[in-house]
Amino acid sequence: MGCPLALSNTVTAGIVSAPQRKSSELGLNKDIDYIQTDAVIDFGNSGGPLVNLDGEVVGINTMKVTAGISFAIPIDYAKTFLKRADEFVAKKEKRKWFNLKSGKAKNKYIGITMLTLRPDIITQLKQRISNFPNTQGGVLVHAITVGSPAYNGGLEPGDIIIKINGSEVKSATDVYNAVDNSDSLSITILRNKRTLTLTVIPEIVQ
Repeated sequence: MGCPLALSNTVTAGIVSAPQRKSSELGLNKDIDYIQTDAVIDFGNSGGPLVNLDGEVVGINTMKVTAGISFAIPIDYAKTFLKRADEFVAKKEKRKWFNLKSGKAKNKYIGITMLTLRPDIITQLKQRISNFPNTQGGVLVHAITVGSPAYNGGLEPGDIIIKINGSEVKSATDVYNAVDNSDSLSITILRNKRTLTLTVIPEIVQ
């Protein structure tokens, strides 16, 4: 349910393709098992409810990879988040909530949303995208933050990361580890059946 492309009160239907798609496969929040669905999700649906046949909200739509492959945050996680948010507001313990050490928390980022290309995902993408590269694995770049290191380095949505600094990339976890442990990334990608190598410099965020 949602308002795709400014069209209000729109409902699309589909099935749940996988009830527990590991977040490590998607390059998203590491402690969520996402719901994979083939219900159509467009701009305006993201953030809207995923509802079962009994009218119960089972998830919150969050990500579309391509037609027929979308993901939602399970409602149980959303309830837990809201409960903790209420506790945070009530207690005003910001540093405890975010688990930060003052002045010492440093993380690196390159600004991409990813999807690990498992065999079943590759099969589905090849059925839906005529020019999908012939690959046995890797990580699909789903979205890129404008102005981020990945954006400035030349990465584009739809690129498939197959190597970083000469090491094979099999999952989004491999990308996370490379970003955390390297000051410069030599990223080998597949783009429209071409192989390219780009340089991306991770940024440190507090």
